[in-house]
Amino acid sequence: MDYNFENKTALVTGGTSGIGKEIAKQLLINGAKVIINYGHNEENYKKTKKEFEEYKDKVIFIKADISNEDDVIKMFNKIEKLDYLINNAGTNIDSYIETFEIQDFRKILDVNLVGKVICTKHAIPLLKKSENASIVNIASRLGTKPCVEASAYCSAEAGIINFTQASALELSKYKIRVNTVSPSLTITPLALEGWTEQEIEQHKQNNPLKRLGETIDIANAVLFLLSDKASYINGENINVNGGSLLK
Repeated sequence: MDYNFENKTALVTGGTSGIGKEIAKQLLINGAKVIINYGHNEENYKKTKKEFEEYKDKVIFIKADISNEDDVIKMFNKIEKLDYLINNAGTNIDSYIETFEIQDFRKILDVNLVGKVICTKHAIPLLKKSENASIVNIASRLGTKPCVEASAYCSAEAGIINFTQASALELSKYKIRVNTVSPSLTITPLALEGWTEQEIEQHKQNNPLKRLGETIDIANAVLFLLSDKASYINGENINVNGGSLLK
């Protein structure tokens, strides 16, 4: 499906790797100007900047820790126009509840949930000026169907889904739509870090479609939700998981 995002400006948080990078790429391909936020990984920033060289006139990079409100305020002070916000940035630390370091638990909530709240808050003044503004929050299937050894991540993702619904109710008066995309395990370096080939294959076989998600699968859902084709979809959580919630 082709989209026309000419004269549209999007901000993608965590946009120099994995899902965020693919979302940024697809937005650029479809004509949008894209602001790519990244937190601390300079290597990913340099690599992505080189890969997106052909779009250098339509892409800018802003370094900011999205869990730090001062950083986010400084980032938005550099943005003059905004039509779309894609709250993608996230992190994870696996641990069982009885051994979870509370500072690590809080870090995951701060980045994965509170960071999205902060970015949404400070994007509103710009989005109110757009005719067809849209926010897409990236959550996870674990926000609906939790697993062991990931209580902080599961809690944050469930919070995102609920925050999306609350945001949709509040922001509808400004004609700003807010939706969630919840991927299952997706092929990215971070998601598969520490996995063995046997574990990956087992996860594939446990999925009804017998494969893992690819970043383009998630990007396709995001672009649809941003577009006018989804103009009556608001407050929804779109699961992109091959049917894994059915098992």
